[in-house]
Amino acid sequence: TKVRVDLELGRTAEARRTARELLSYLDRGAGSFGAMTLALATDVLGFGDELRGLMARLPAGRTTRAAGTILDGELERAADMLGEMGDLPSEATVRLRAAAALVESGRRAEADEQLGRALAFFRSVGATRYIREGEALFAASA
Repeated sequence: TKVRVDLELGRTAEARRTARELLSYLDRGAGSFGAMTLALATDVLGFGDELRGLMARLPAGRTTRAAGTILDGELERAADMLGEMGDLPSEATVRLRAAAALVESGRRAEADEQLGRALAFFRSVGATRYIREGEALFAASA
């Protein structure tokens, strides 16, 4: 999505503008489109409370439940939910984030499990940027 690409390229202001558009869409009750994108970006863009409030009014579907789980910081559980939904790119992204959080808290074995699962996906699609990020995290967890 545009928000994710803009963040990856360091275009935070553009990502924030697009995120605001998605928040407006959610606020109008037009559906849950963008909820996952926003949940994945809220740590950088800082609108978690606003998103949480909007999501409380959305229909309780699988996507909104998974996005809410990310907002709650339950990354491993959210990754499992995304995998069950077949959203493999989001699952791998969330597993990579979970691994980083686990490394930071000194839980290396759990981090390695999440990293292994994330890297398996990223390697299968040739996502070299994410492979490098995961491998660097593997080295940091050693």
